[in-house]
Amino acid sequence: MIDTIEDIQLEFEDLETAEERVQTLIELGQSLPPFPEEYCTEKYRVVGCQSMVWFVPQWSDERLFFQASSDAPMVRGLAAVLVSAYSGKTPQEILAYPIEGLFEKLHLKSFLSPLRSNGFNSMVAKIREHARSNSVVSVSEQRGNVIQTPDFGPIHAKIDAIRSDFPALSTILESGHKIVYLDNAASSQRPTTVIQSMSNLYSEHYANVHRSGHEFAARTTIKVEDSRSSIAGFINAPSPDQVIFTSGATSAINLVAQSWGKSQLKPGDEILLTEMEHHSNIVPWQQLARDLGVIIKWVPIREDFELDLIAYEKLLTPRTKLVAVTAVSNVLGTINPISQIVTLAHSTGARVLVDAAQAVPHGELDVQQWDADFVVFSGHKMLASTGVGVLYGKRDCLESMPAWQGGGNMIQSVTFDGFTEAGLPHKFEAGTPPIAEIVSLTPAIEYLRQFGAERLLEHERDLSQLAIDGLRAISRVRVYAGDVKNRAGIVTFTCEGVHGEEIAKLLDARGIAIRVGHHCAMPLHAKLGINSSCRASFYLYNTLDEVKQFVEGVDHALRVLRR
Repeated sequence: MIDTIEDIQLEFEDLETAEERVQTLIELGQSLPPFPEEYCTEKYRVVGCQSMVWFVPQWSDERLFFQASSDAPMVRGLAAVLVSAYSGKTPQEILAYPIEGLFEKLHLKSFLSPLRSNGFNSMVAKIREHARSNSVVSVSEQRGNVIQTPDFGPIHAKIDAIRSDFPALSTILESGHKIVYLDNAASSQRPTTVIQSMSNLYSEHYANVHRSGHEFAARTTIKVEDSRSSIAGFINAPSPDQVIFTSGATSAINLVAQSWGKSQLKPGDEILLTEMEHHSNIVPWQQLARDLGVIIKWVPIREDFELDLIAYEKLLTPRTKLVAVTAVSNVLGTINPISQIVTLAHSTGARVLVDAAQAVPHGELDVQQWDADFVVFSGHKMLASTGVGVLYGKRDCLESMPAWQGGGNMIQSVTFDGFTEAGLPHKFEAGTPPIAEIVSLTPAIEYLRQFGAERLLEHERDLSQLAIDGLRAISRVRVYAGDVKNRAGIVTFTCEGVHGEEIAKLLDARGIAIRVGHHCAMPLHAKLGINSSCRASFYLYNTLDEVKQFVEGVDHALRVLRR
């Protein structure tokens, strides 16, 4: 039987050297009960660990208990400590448990170097994920009886509690109205936990990362690498070192264009883009075409605002080297069939880059299920800070790419004669990264995970359908939206004879914030035969009442402007 956490603390109190702690960890790992072989599967594997690690949660008497194992003796010891620390606690106790403080008491925190702590952080994140979701394996489930995950009800049933987590939503504008924020596709608001995480970093232990050996630097580096592991789990990346931090989705696409593109493409090669792409997924490829002589071809959209997959398949040839496609259109809200797009591209030998900037706000992704070669997104659209983005890449792609920028952190060694690049992920992270911004990703992910992707999309679709029905009932309003079942919460519209800017100004006078313009999608607007449009984009904290205010505001604006 494994020791209690109190016994482990007493044992570690008498240890003086790192060697003694390592040996004790190994012995603790050996004390773990035999781990059932049937649980050594992907379902229970902890993503983010270099070694193979499995955690199986069990639910008994409203408390969680864990079984764990690893193929690495010392990691199995770390798992044993976590099993002792967390087993027998309620979900609330697990989430509140100060595991970092425990490891300081055991004098193991300094032993866990920032880079080697990824696995530990991934294990902790997995345990906390189980505590948040209550989606656990009970004793009866192990015997074949499936225990259903409790249904916490739709998001709008607890919308008041959600909105209280976002301080900006209580702002009273100069007009005297409370803000109705419907510009979420441009950038989301932030919950208190995200704001506090950045404040805590600056006020408690800020230092540069991956460099100095002092405690502030180590603590800050651990926070940064914890975010890398959190992202890896959120998108189901095979390993955290395939998660590259950038300044945003735009920077991530440019990284791929300048590194992979310039090293892999030649004149006459073809890149397929879609007519619904954001400028960030157009211009870098047009620059590459200008510099290298590659050819860009366009996948059209149909009248129902979805991609023409028949035309797409015909455009794919052995000359196609890259398909760059948005997962969710930032204008139409259309959710594209990425797995199908990737499968077709790979059948001709083409690589695929997915712009997931409008997809990640709506819940977890599975990059392995997509099988995409590259996936990019930004933090600021998914509750995290501005100034941080992510590039995920398949390992063979990333390892074949030369470093895009040179400087500190991206090197293994430098001499007067040249340099040697660092390994993944650091060879693509030259210079000081956006530290606080990266740290904000973990609480943003934790916040989103409590709802689940299906519930988030369901809530947004309810709101957007209500908005679409209301707008279509107004004379001379045209809505650009397809089937609600294949859309995120984005509603774009125009008003015949009235410029969108006038609509937006009158809505702003009522405290309602929307976006007007081409939304960084000029080619799409040209395809639609318009110069600009109005866009309302809904998110987890928006309410049915806000949708009604929005529709009434548009109707009022048109009545005023048509006098």
